[in-house]
Amino acid sequence: MREKIIVFFVLAFTVAFTSVGFAQNNAQAVFGIDSDLATLGYQGGRVVRDIGASQDVGFALYVKNVDAFFGFQVEATWDGTKAAYRDRDSGTEIFDDAVNINGADVALAAEGNILGAEILSIGEVSEDGRYFNQFAKQGGEAVASDAFGLIYFMVLRTAATFTTDDRLAISVKVTASNKEAVAKDLGELIFYVNGGVDVKPSTWGEIKKQFEDF
Repeated sequence: MREKIIVFFVLAFTVAFTSVGFAQNNAQAVFGIDSDLATLGYQGGRVVRDIGASQDVGFALYVKNVDAFFGFQVEATWDGTKAAYRDRDSGTEIFDDAVNINGADVALAAEGNILGAEILSIGEVSEDGRYFNQFAKQGGEAVASDAFGLIYFMVLRTAATFTTDDRLAISVKVTASNKEAVAKDLGELIFYVNGGVDVKPSTWGEIKKQFEDF
């Protein structure tokens, strides 16, 4: 009987430990793309239209339902003959600025990163048609939040030969990690220029449905 009780508590401890580990790996986290850059916070939207030559297009990336968020990885790929990454305009936060982006004059709404101001960039790769980078907090505790939080603002400029009849698809992949660098793949979403079907989810369920569709 004693042996059975010991086995029971060992199994219970193992299950509890596994559950805690699972819960602290951002297992329920999702990410979204936001093209409404004039409005503070996440609004959604992954399509912009009527974009011609030498015009800036961009979007903000947000995460939601993180329980131990300490770092993230972003990878974007696109046709490098149609657009180029704008390093000086992109980054881990959004600053107040008056710009022309996504075919309109926009007063950007300033917004900080969900991880705070002290963020370290690790292993940046910027080349024709691809941008990759990893980011992590510089100390402190991991972030837990069920609300949308900004992680990255990305801007590209279309080529001088780009026309409103051309289409551009920017594939974005995001990975979230905890303080122990255990990564959770959040999947892939597409940002469309001059094409695609716009989706503006407002709930976690709608975002999950959007993720399943792609």
